[in-house]
Amino acid sequence: MKDVYTNLIKVYTKKGDSGETGLFGGSRISKDSLKVEAYGSIDEAAAFIGEARARLEDKELKDILYRIQEKFLVVGAHLASDKKGIGKLKESIEDSDIEELERVIDKYTKTLLPLCKFIIPGDSIESTSLHVARTVVRRSERRMVALKGEEGIDPRLLKYVNRVSDVLFVISRVVEDNIKVKTISKVILNNLNIVQKRLNLESAKKIVEAGERKAKELGLDFVIAVVSKDGKLILEVKMDEAIFASIDIAFKKAYTAAALKIATSDLTELTKPTGSLYGLQNDSRYIVFGGGELLKIDGEIVGAVGVSGGSVEEDTAVAKACVEAFEKI
Repeated sequence: MKDVYTNLIKVYTKKGDSGETGLFGGSRISKDSLKVEAYGSIDEAAAFIGEARARLEDKELKDILYRIQEKFLVVGAHLASDKKGIGKLKESIEDSDIEELERVIDKYTKTLLPLCKFIIPGDSIESTSLHVARTVVRRSERRMVALKGEEGIDPRLLKYVNRVSDVLFVISRVVEDNIKVKTISKVILNNLNIVQKRLNLESAKKIVEAGERKAKELGLDFVIAVVSKDGKLILEVKMDEAIFASIDIAFKKAYTAAALKIATSDLTELTKPTGSLYGLQNDSRYIVFGGGELLKIDGEIVGAVGVSGGSVEEDTAVAKACVEAFEKI
């Protein structure tokens, strides 16, 4: 175990306990110096960019942020070096690095939705993280400008950091726009689904077909009627052996359900002498026993189906099979 520990690099050196730190190149300066503040701020900015990157799903955007983090290591190295150390550095920020950021800005700016008001971060954790990173980068830039007044620094470092804040702003808008587009697309798809599922002759045929399949299971013939939400007949089908009286009854069941916005089986109790709809059973327009069911789309009543030909329980079973089929369209 002793051999293992001797190969480890110690995290602490105790050299900074007096409030000084070493620069690459050998010189030492106070930790409260503007130079330390500048490269420390770049280090902080890179960490916040990493947090934002971790929250994103888009691989292309994640790759852009990762490349920026890599370049910030170069920026930090230059800021953390004395004149002797800068001469030893193998990497620097080139004009091509700045141009790459400008291409990113131009590319994504073309895709952005119009900006009609000042942005207040907080609509999503992803874009908010990018805005936080942006403000830290801006602070880093201010520290570097102040440092420039004390000692000369490569102007390309400042240009690069400035462009990074712009990139983060643009990417934050891209993320927000993507969320908006997804939300709008979801609404459109929901509306399309409602349109596709609307109650019309085509869907009424599928409703009746489901009722007929249930009828065959029961070994009986029924009349099945489908009406719109205002009680107008869309389709009525009489199976071969269903009695003629069921034609009128099936329609009235569907009409009753649509007109009163209630399944006819629920009217049985309501039309008893103690019920709130007592007397309705005497109105020839309505049927107050089972076999009439409501048809709904996302909770909204769009019509009703009425079934007649068997017992109340059998009529209700066929009507419910029709409803289930409509809900699956």
